[in-house]
Amino acid sequence: MPDFIKDLEDILSSHSALVTATKSLHVLFNRTDYGCEKDYPVAVVHETSRIKEENALTYFKKNYLLDDEGLTLEEYPRDDLTNISLYTPKYIQNVGFILSTTKDVPHPTFFNKFKHDYWKKIQSVEGLEAVIDISTLSPDTNSCEAEEALRAIIRKRKEVHQLKKISFAWIVEITGENSHIETVMKHYFEDDVILVKNGRKTYYLGWSTPLQSINMRYFVCPPE
Repeated sequence: MPDFIKDLEDILSSHSALVTATKSLHVLFNRTDYGCEKDYPVAVVHETSRIKEENALTYFKKNYLLDDEGLTLEEYPRDDLTNISLYTPKYIQNVGFILSTTKDVPHPTFFNKFKHDYWKKIQSVEGLEAVIDISTLSPDTNSCEAEEALRAIIRKRKEVHQLKKISFAWIVEITGENSHIETVMKHYFEDDVILVKNGRKTYYLGWSTPLQSINMRYFVCPPE
């Protein structure tokens, strides 16, 4: 079990009812050796031809987010990335939380592999430990719905190829319990699954080291 999973287990099991752990991991990880940042950007749109809404294109131009050729930049100040997420969320990809090996979370830089790629993706994961994504499901969520939620996240993360090199953790928060979640977790994460209870909340936590190791070939609910 990676050390950060032990820290996650401690955070989920011991936080105060006044703090929503799944929204505050970046704060609660302060007491560990890791750094943690919420809504960490891992990809931005690559060129103006991909920006279809006039108001979004105006925003990029007005705020000097494009170069003379109409391409996005390799690096932006964190405030710019936050504002892109706020005003044009369709044109940036953020992960729920990024965990770094030290308190200094590396600033993302982006690159495109091919000339007309849709996305500029994060250039390096040096200094990064794990991606953590969180879903809030209900006691009534069935296996197929839970699987669909997880596979959508994994597909999105694997599209950013550098992320496949680091760990991935999925937390499901439920008020009550749901055995279907554990079934899906064990299918994709095998033995790397734990259950954490804290008051009325149940947290199902699964992880893969690295993300690339998750096998997407087999389904709990095969497509018809």
